[in-house]
Amino acid sequence: MRRALLAGGVILGLAMAAAPLGAAPSIVGKPAPDFALRGLDGRNLRLSEFRGQVVLVNFWARSDGDSRQQMPALDRINITYQRAGLVVLGVSVDEDLRRAREFAAAMSVSYPILFDTGTEIGKDYFLQKMPMTILVDRSGMVRYSAVGFRRGDERVYLDQIRQLLRE
Repeated sequence: MRRALLAGGVILGLAMAAAPLGAAPSIVGKPAPDFALRGLDGRNLRLSEFRGQVVLVNFWARSDGDSRQQMPALDRINITYQRAGLVVLGVSVDEDLRRAREFAAAMSVSYPILFDTGTEIGKDYFLQKMPMTILVDRSGMVRYSAVGFRRGDERVYLDQIRQLLRE
C-alpha cells in the first residue's frame, strides 16, 4: 500500500516513480528519443531510420578507458548479429571533435560511429557516466540500459540482444 506524507498541505507520495531517492533517472521503458548525427563517414544517420530492427546505442568518450575495452567487444557482437537484425551505433560525446574522430578511426570498428558535440542528446538519454549502452527494441522502446563496462558485460548484452531478436 502506498503511504503519503502531508507536508505544508501537499500530499507527497513515498512510493513515487520506481527509483529510490538519489537514483539516476532511467530511460528504460520509454520511447528512445530520436536523434540525427553526422558519422565518421560524413553521412547523417537518424535513430528512427532503424525502426523494425534491434538497436544497440553505445555512448562513449575517448578519454574513458572502459570505452577502449568495450568497443572491440561491441564490434564482435555487431559482426555476429547484424544479419539477424541488430544495428550497433557508437555515439561519441567528446567535445573535441578532431580528437574523437582520430580515436574512432584508430579503433576501426565495423559499426557506424556518430558524433554528438552538443548536450541535448545526453540530456535526453540521462547520460552521466561513460560508456553508456542502451538497447532499443523493434518498436523504438528502450528495453535495457547499462553504465560503465567490465570484461564479461558483453554476455549480459548478448542475453538481452538474443531475447529482443526473438520478439
